[in-house]
This record gives sequence, structure tokens and C-alpha cells, in this order.
Amino acid sequence: MNDEHKRICGAMNRQGKPCQVAPMKGRVRCRLHGGKTPKGNHTGPMRHGLYSAALTEAEKAVWLDKPTGNVDDEIRMCKIWLARALALDSAINQDPHSSSNKSGLVLSEIRQSSNGDSKSTDVITRRPDTIARINMLLGRIAQLEKTRSDLIDSQAEHGDADGQPLPWVD
Repeated sequence: MNDEHKRICGAMNRQGKPCQVAPMKGRVRCRLHGGKTPKGNHTGPMRHGLYSAALTEAEKAVWLDKPTGNVDDEIRMCKIWLARALALDSAINQDPHSSSNKSGLVLSEIRQSSNGDSKSTDVITRRPDTIARINMLLGRIAQLEKTRSDLIDSQAEHGDADGQPLPWVD
């Protein structure tokens, strides 16, 4: 290959000079300067679907329309999570020691062992700590209610220059 057409990474190194290493195949940079970084739809903000999978259809319909920074909306969302946690706790406590009560069970571990010709698989499940979750949500709601109260008091003291209510309090 002609040295004149040799491709280089070109990223600035610690000496402030362009990197002279050849880029990875099909990439612009070498492996040390980002050539190994994956590209495609599996990266970025939509990679796991955590929120879209956790919301009901009704919640999905209004999720993107909700403005951010509104304390009342966050309180409502925490109350939805609290209702879910209470419902799960109630379902678990119907018959907590029964093997037929599958409420809240989460796969924790799968153990496979072999003893000669026989193989066995043990599936270990656990239930979430709903009481800790409920207590955390109650504390968060109390914190948000205090923030809401402080914002209302601040609005009463200062208000807007035009006498209009401030935008973060409904």
C-alpha cells in the first residue's frame, strides 16, 4: 500500500498530535479512540424499554404529554407506585407460604448440578421487600408534599412580577 494513502485514526493523543494507528475495519478510529464503540439502534436512550414496559396503556398515553418540573404530577406518580406496592403486598400476604401463590415472585437463581448420570435443576425465587418499597414511597411523597408547601409559601410571599401564579405550582 502506498504510504501516501495510508489511513490513520487521527484522534489527538496525549502529546497533542494525531494518532498514527490504523482505524478498525469499517471504522474511522482505532480501538483505543472509540473504534470499538457499538453503533445502531441497540444503544442510546431506547435500549431496554424499562418505562414503556412498566406503564399501562393508559399511563403510556399521557406519559409524554406530562410537563416536567411539576411537583403535583410527581406526587401523583408516586401515589400510583404506592398503590401498586400495596396491591402486591396484599396479594403476597393472602397466603405467603403457599407454593401456589406466585404473587411477586422474581427469578433469583438457577442452579444446575449433575451426579453421575442424573442431572437436576433447582430454581430459586424470591419476593421483593414490599414494606421497604412502601416506606420509601411514603417518605418520597412526604418530601414532595413539603416541597410543594414550600413552593406555595414562596409564591404567596413573592409571586410573579405581574401578580400571576408561578408556573411550577398548579
